[in-house]
Amino acid sequence: MQAYYEIETQIPQNHQLQLQLPESIPAGHAKIAVIYELPEATDNKAVKMAAFLNGLPDETDESGMSREAINEFLKQERQDWD
Repeated sequence: MQAYYEIETQIPQNHQLQLQLPESIPAGHAKIAVIYELPEATDNKAVKMAAFLNGLPDETDESGMSREAINEFLKQERQDWD
């Protein structure tokens, strides 16, 4: 037979928890699960693309393409998909 016990806590910066269980829980084997909220992920492709493009060098790099040339290439690719 299994039983369930739940308690809420804060995870500190050192990621170490100290837990005091009630006396009613007997000593022996147990499983511990940590359920936590994930930060909301920004899955906005336009934001990611803008960040990528802003990180490109202004001058021609070793690939031979400037930021302007890459922007023009991407613009053409988008038109081809429409």
